[in-house]
Amino acid sequence: MIRDLTATFDLLPDAAAYDVAAEALYAIAFGPGRHAKAAARLREGNSCRRDVSFVALSKDGQLIGACRLWPLATDQGHEALFLGPIAVAPHQQGQGLGGKLVEACLAASDSLTGLPIILVGDLAFFELYGFKRVLKGQMILPRPADPNRLLWRAGSEGELAAPYGKLLIKP
Repeated sequence: MIRDLTATFDLLPDAAAYDVAAEALYAIAFGPGRHAKAAARLREGNSCRRDVSFVALSKDGQLIGACRLWPLATDQGHEALFLGPIAVAPHQQGQGLGGKLVEACLAASDSLTGLPIILVGDLAFFELYGFKRVLKGQMILPRPADPNRLLWRAGSEGELAAPYGKLLIKP
């Protein structure tokens, strides 16, 4: 557990016990259309890596944030992790909790896997954590998505280039 005595929350490794509350939070944050997005195809039928995924609990034990990483591969033999979704309860937004969740996931991933991380998101937010745009055509999502939102970050092994190929759920 990561505990900041000045914070109003605790960060904990993700666990199956949080699944129902996390799904409810994702429904609030992203609405019913979230299942139709390209990113959802990379999570559907996949199992999140709980050892590198985190939740935030309020001091009274309510789940107020969640961030998950999912194992991926490419059809060219590269391995990576897929970051998301990240959600924070509406009454907790704007206080840096989303960033704390991302930082916890990235630190755990660097320590335990060393793999590069891919996501679909806003560069303005994620470049603070070392993410950059994937070159056009370098990676292929299972569904169309805005190519400007496909981002990657090198793992702790310091790859010079992003993985390439069609993104798949790692078997």
